[in-house]
Amino acid sequence: MKKSIPTIIAVAAALALTGCSTLDTNRYTYQLDEERMKQAPALTRTAAHTGHVVWVNPPQKRVKAEQK
Repeated sequence: MKKSIPTIIAVAAALALTGCSTLDTNRYTYQLDEERMKQAPALTRTAAHTGHVVWVNPPQKRVKAEQK
């Protein structure tokens, strides 16, 4: 009985991980969010303490991928 509980847990975890790996991850793609990038210069003009904006990681948005 003591050996069967860890075995059941291991099998359940393996099944759960197998189910997650079969998900289709290509349904979405990421593109630059031009709207948010255009808002940044307007924010620097309205706030006195905000300086120059340099995008290290530009904002991105998730969009649906086109069907092939």
